[in-house]
Amino acid sequence: MDKVKTAPTSARISEDEIALVEAAIGGDARAFAALYDRHADRVFRHVYYRVANQSDAEDLTQQVFLQAWRAIDRYQRTGAPFVAWLLTIAYHVVVSHTRRSKPTSSLELEPATTERWADPEGETMSRFEQQAVRTAILRLKPDQQQVIMMRFVEHFDHADVAAALGKSEGYVRVIQHRALNELRRILTHEVNL
Repeated sequence: MDKVKTAPTSARISEDEIALVEAAIGGDARAFAALYDRHADRVFRHVYYRVANQSDAEDLTQQVFLQAWRAIDRYQRTGAPFVAWLLTIAYHVVVSHTRRSKPTSSLELEPATTERWADPEGETMSRFEQQAVRTAILRLKPDQQQVIMMRFVEHFDHADVAAALGKSEGYVRVIQHRALNELRRILTHEVNL
């Protein structure tokens, strides 16, 4: 089996991961199940951040893995981690879901713990700020949303994002720059209202 050395990555691709991906491409359902176990939580968090509803995020996460299983024989290693491919599928699943469903707001909150609520004012402000940033990100153009999510929510480096999206690193940097400027404009405008 050849080693992946096509692009530098911040998230090193382990030999074990490569072996699982190769086996899954060959139709090994157990290998794909192992990939699911490794990446399901991360895909769920990515989807949940976009839809802000636990039930929808769970359903959409399952759709992501179902689509990945159906398309695994077309997966091509680009030097980006396998999870980047899953997150690209997740992005498209969420976009399709958003187009099909009417926008609704969710008041769903994480379970409260006593230590988290020791400072209710601080916790409220933190949640408000997080929601403002999330809302601002969702107002960006789709390619900008995807780059921002992969860079700052998923913590991929520019090379991984470029490989996952099939774009040059320079172009990813341009998209990121424009997205951050737009976020700054949106958030500044929201604060001044």
